[in-house]
Amino acid sequence: MDKRIRRNELCVIGLPRCDFVFSSTRTCFIGYGFSESALEMNVLRHLLREQGIEPVEAVGTLAPGQNAFCAKICSKIIVSQFCVALVNNDVKDGVEVPNANVNMEYGLMLGFNKYVVPFQRESQTLPFNVAGLDTVKYTNESFERKATEAIEVAVKATTQEAVATFSADQVLEAFLLSKRLLVVSLTTEGDRNLFELGRPLGFNMLMTFDGMRYVYFGNFTALRPEAVLWRLRTLEDIIQERIGSLPQRVKMGIASVDQQKLAALQTFLQQLRTMLLVTSDDDRENVRQGISAKPTRWAVEVLSLSDIRDALQNIG
Repeated sequence: MDKRIRRNELCVIGLPRCDFVFSSTRTCFIGYGFSESALEMNVLRHLLREQGIEPVEAVGTLAPGQNAFCAKICSKIIVSQFCVALVNNDVKDGVEVPNANVNMEYGLMLGFNKYVVPFQRESQTLPFNVAGLDTVKYTNESFERKATEAIEVAVKATTQEAVATFSADQVLEAFLLSKRLLVVSLTTEGDRNLFELGRPLGFNMLMTFDGMRYVYFGNFTALRPEAVLWRLRTLEDIIQERIGSLPQRVKMGIASVDQQKLAALQTFLQQLRTMLLVTSDDDRENVRQGISAKPTRWAVEVLSLSDIRDALQNIG
């Protein structure tokens, strides 16, 4: 299996390239018929989470203001570690009919050269164009056993060292702790307000152990360097303009901060730091070069997945 970093540069529906990174998350996209797969989905969700893989489904995913096909299906298939397809037919008036949505998703998985685990009930027949592909046939009684075996094989076959090392939540938390950083709990209004400044751009909010300095953390492993730099500079513009507007907002009664607190807040915001996580060392250097060519207002640390791996290996 190809372990190199691979981006999706050609959009299947003709939009500009998205640059989502293949197999960059510990997720499994599941294509299934929404109305007839309750038993299978309960089993699959449980088995995947036991393996540290988050199940992802098109149903229930929100994508306001975005192309639903891109945001809910195509990008999720691209970044998933592997995929599952429940290619069961719908039955209408006693006649089996292939589920169009599931087969479209199955086609995308195959077209993107994803590792796919297809399942179908023993009583049903595959469409002719996929009949030659190895498919796990099952009954209600045998599904859990067969799914367990197939998922274990899929996890072993698709685990990539750099991505798997990073993507587990506990590993990322360990790295942040090694940097003496904690994820902000957002229990105070001030913390929530700071977080909201970066949230539309994909930034999370961290703080130092003493709670006196804040860090905007962007996990941008699915983005190309130009997009990362744009998000960084947009965040800085938002913060700079918010700082500059504070005196006027106080005068207008929009904000209630006395002059002493206003000065302290301005100083505090000016000490903010930013941390960016990208996929490869090449991406890291490209982002650093962009920052060097046009310096930022605040300190920025750019890291790659290999930096996280190396940092954790040196702990203790």
